[in-house]
Amino acid sequence: MSVRVVFEKNTYLNDVQEIPRAFFPYLEWDDNGENYLSWNYSVSGKTFVFNVESDIFGNATYRCDFDESNEIIFKRKTKYFAKNSLYTFLSDALGIELPYGSLTGVRPTVMYNELAKTSADPKDTLVKDYRVLPSKAELVACCAEYQKKFINRDEKAVGLYVNIPFCPTRCSYCSFISTEVFRIKKDLPKYVECVRKDIETSFEIVRDKGYNVRSIYVGGGTPTSIGAGFLSDILEPLSSCGCEFTVECGRPDTINEDIVNALKKNNVTRLSVNPQTFHQRTLDLIGRKHTVKDIYDAFALVRDKGFSVNCDLIAALPEETFEDFRFSLDEALSMRPENITVHTLSIKRGSDLNRDKTTKKTGGEALRMTDYSYSTLSKAGYSPYYMYRQKNTADNLENTGFCRDDKVCLYNVDTMEESCCVIGCGAGAVSKKLAAGGKITRFSNPKGLREYLERHSDVIGELKDFFIND
Repeated sequence: MSVRVVFEKNTYLNDVQEIPRAFFPYLEWDDNGENYLSWNYSVSGKTFVFNVESDIFGNATYRCDFDESNEIIFKRKTKYFAKNSLYTFLSDALGIELPYGSLTGVRPTVMYNELAKTSADPKDTLVKDYRVLPSKAELVACCAEYQKKFINRDEKAVGLYVNIPFCPTRCSYCSFISTEVFRIKKDLPKYVECVRKDIETSFEIVRDKGYNVRSIYVGGGTPTSIGAGFLSDILEPLSSCGCEFTVECGRPDTINEDIVNALKKNNVTRLSVNPQTFHQRTLDLIGRKHTVKDIYDAFALVRDKGFSVNCDLIAALPEETFEDFRFSLDEALSMRPENITVHTLSIKRGSDLNRDKTTKKTGGEALRMTDYSYSTLSKAGYSPYYMYRQKNTADNLENTGFCRDDKVCLYNVDTMEESCCVIGCGAGAVSKKLAAGGKITRFSNPKGLREYLERHSDVIGELKDFFIND
């Protein structure tokens, strides 16, 4: 079913449009559709009035009294009321309940923590007022409560992020600005040189601002795809920080003894071996170009070397059933990594899946997969410690990181909760600065490799200015 959506743009209620988008594919947004869905609002005294109109769903009016003199708080509360109202309207009209109800934001834990300030039972409020499924409200609550002892509270803390946006091959679900490593071999020496200069600049900023480096995260892409020599060149200037130090190895076929030795030599504390699935037919289908045996071999190489190890899995991969996913989760669990991160497949705009007209899965199978993850991992001693959501995700679900024995990734917690400044190094890296009152400003390095290399001297100067000139 498709509709033309009409609303007053450029108002503080712009976020309301995320509600009909969340109902895709049950409801499709078509700017040229014959049928329409429209909404508007008015304020009369202390009463906020939200109107919804549709030629196929009918009309409805929702009212609520707000005794609030603070304009910012008033706008936030009425925005939530409008989203809840439109969700109720569409859910009743379509006969569809979404797992996260009217919550459309990236970080459900932020809403939980906000509700906790005024509600004795924020989990119950999520269910009753925002129509979140009880299983998802429980997951959000467990995650928010568990991560409290890990969230950064040092205003001088900073994380360092280093981006190595290269991979052995491109996965069909990927939308990152990453390049197959064989295509840029001639540029690798220059890229490594530039990243080392970025890192040097980062430490200058740390000294000038009096920052404390809380965590380091080397991501991509697949950083280990550039080989042990180049990787070690990048890791070496970071090796003496004495903090959590993560390298996202990711693809099992890039992990060998030379890579492991480079990680150990440079004091890396945390890494990933990311199966995504333990089914060879799916690995072939999504373009991973490695075998299931490679997963076990890579895990054996890094096990008992002093690393905290993370394993990523993806629920609702193409052509996989619940039983397929259950097998993969059980296999990952049998290796007892410190972290297991369960993602739900998102059909991203820049991915091959989207170009192939693949649509997100609906019907509840992905929900069974993520619910199974939570119950099974909880019984095995793992706790959810960070989570986030993306658009166009199967069954409108979430991505959740689970850990055992308090082996969290501080960088992930800080990033998802936006509780720490970040200095970004490398092409496409994003720096983030937190100011008093919760204001966040960002600075992005050029995404394209060519532009990054050509403009590098300017980028360093701009990065310094961003942090030093408050």
